[in-house]
Amino acid sequence: MKPFASLLVANLKEFLRDRPALFWMLAFPLIFILLFGFIFSEGEDIQFGVGLVVEDQSPIAQGFAEALKGIPVFETTEGEQDAELAALRDGDRRAVIVVGPGFGESIAAGGTGNVEVYYDLSQTTVVQVLLPILRKTATEFSYAVTQTQPVVTLSEESIQARNLRYIDFFVPGILAMALMQLGIFSAIPLVIQRQNRILKRLGATPLPRRTIVASSVVFRLILSVIQASVIILVGWAVFRVEVGGNWLFLAGMVLLGAATFVVIGYLVAAFARTEESAMPLLMVIQFPMMFLGGVFFPVEGMPDFLRPVVQAIPLTYLGDSLRQIMVGASAFHSHLVNVAVLGGWLVVCLVLSVRFFRWE
Repeated sequence: MKPFASLLVANLKEFLRDRPALFWMLAFPLIFILLFGFIFSEGEDIQFGVGLVVEDQSPIAQGFAEALKGIPVFETTEGEQDAELAALRDGDRRAVIVVGPGFGESIAAGGTGNVEVYYDLSQTTVVQVLLPILRKTATEFSYAVTQTQPVVTLSEESIQARNLRYIDFFVPGILAMALMQLGIFSAIPLVIQRQNRILKRLGATPLPRRTIVASSVVFRLILSVIQASVIILVGWAVFRVEVGGNWLFLAGMVLLGAATFVVIGYLVAAFARTEESAMPLLMVIQFPMMFLGGVFFPVEGMPDFLRPVVQAIPLTYLGDSLRQIMVGASAFHSHLVNVAVLGGWLVVCLVLSVRFFRWE
């Protein structure tokens, strides 16, 4: 038993000294529990910004409008149809409800009143939550008026010019995530080269250090273009996901996003002394961005206290721009904001990387 106990104690000591192993065993599962718990435990707090256009002044139409305003999860804004539809396309509304002229007169004459509902098909919570709430409200209002049959009908219309599927919105998100992973994991080769004193030897040569760094960055950018091309090609060939926007703008956003995450990876390499210490740092950066950046879960479903984190994550802005360009999704932010935030991350991380990077 004594040799067994000695070996057991030795294994325990070795494991406790291995910080990456401790991270994977304890911290990594806890990150998942906390992230998913925060995302899904407060779903009842979701609020939808809804535009309401009432073009009929009849008592029935006004009564239906009041019923819509009384829905707790709706933040209702009344306005003109053109202005509200523009707000929907800009991402400031999740749906626009139009009660047209003649709504009340048609119901009073024994017919049905039609309500137009414009929405963004790319917002999954709108399709899964908002539209069912509207249908239920229309049914309840109908029976409150006639007690016999439905008299309010909904004409649901997506603001996208073509009929889009979930895969059409999923592919741009996967592209953004792939660029993020390719960029931040550029830290690993740098850390390994520094550990093996390769960077020290290169730094001792007449070759300027900026040339060494530039060649590494350009190499990563070339890989990002190849990666993006493969993802877009497979999406088109297998699932018929078409790019509806400007190809040059798409290429520019791919390069900007890739450069931003490469510089973030270099910043990690500046502070990580070994490959083992770099991996936990990269995991801590990678997984919050994956699950809070809107790739897998809609941003509007996040709890309020996570919104500042979501708004700070660069992947949120890259994914938003790629969806707008590729499939015409409504904007969470304008392209100008997305480019400005990614550019800000790029500049700040570049300055910090230059300041703190060590060649040995």
